Amino acid sequence: MHLSFLRGHQDVRQFIDQLLRIPGINISHAKNRGKGFNGYERSYDLGDFGARFGYIGQAGTALLSLPGQACAAIADWAPVVELLRDQYGARITRWDGAVDDFLGTHPVDWAVERYLGGDFTNGGNKPSCRQAGNWIEPDGTGRTFYIGKRKNGKMIRIYEKGMQTGQAWHPWVRYEVELHNVDRVVPWDVLFNPGQYVAGAFPKALSWVNEEMSRIRTIQEEGSLAYQHLVNCAAIAYGPLVNVMLEVEGSSEAVVKKLRKPGVPARLAFPVDPFTQG
Repeated sequence: MHLSFLRGHQDVRQFIDQLLRIPGINISHAKNRGKGFNGYERSYDLGDFGARFGYIGQAGTALLSLPGQACAAIADWAPVVELLRDQYGARITRWDGAVDDFLGTHPVDWAVERYLGGDFTNGGNKPSCRQAGNWIEPDGTGRTFYIGKRKNGKMIRIYEKGMQTGQAWHPWVRYEVELHNVDRVVPWDVLFNPGQYVAGAFPKALSWVNEEMSRIRTIQEEGSLAYQHLVNCAAIAYGPLVNVMLEVEGSSEAVVKKLRKPGVPARLAFPVDPFTQG
């Protein structure tokens, strides 16, 4: 999600301090990047989940960018909206809302059929479409079907999310709607009722979407698949080395001690622990 707002009398540091103090936002710190972002001259990284703030330039506005993981880390949107909308007059310039079909009951091929049947047309001309990935001979690496254009303010991408994480032929499919404030106002209610706006973007095609979308389950699925993929990559790249190290070091404990490093791989850093949530 991108939010744009005019800078008022309060300076950037004061705004960031206000943002960091919001209960439940899970953005604990800010780091000056020493460079610009998205056309702005200066910027900060905010927290551990990809949030970013850009300022100076762009007609005196500032930009707060909250990617999916940063949005998932926010426990309560009400005080965030109060700060951004009510105190700073911010507006949402881009919002992405997704629904996950974990069992693949509505695969990308189903979406293509519905597109050809006109179900992604909302009272006007049929939106354009394009494809990415291997559609001639699908190979398990994942395909994406795009409907609509970003420049027109509304598009949807339907992609094989499970395969994107590296699990060949995994059934998980994601439907991801992208709204921009082009000839429309993106309402703040998208933060509180996202399922309604995902389904409402293309109601004929997405009538099956359940309003109750599980943030925790999505994080669990993504974390599990990313973990499996990284373990497979490590086994291929370093499995033979581990065999040699066992001979040299004499025990698995000694090998682990040699290999361990502080931190968590970026692909396994989530706002909640996907391996312990029920």
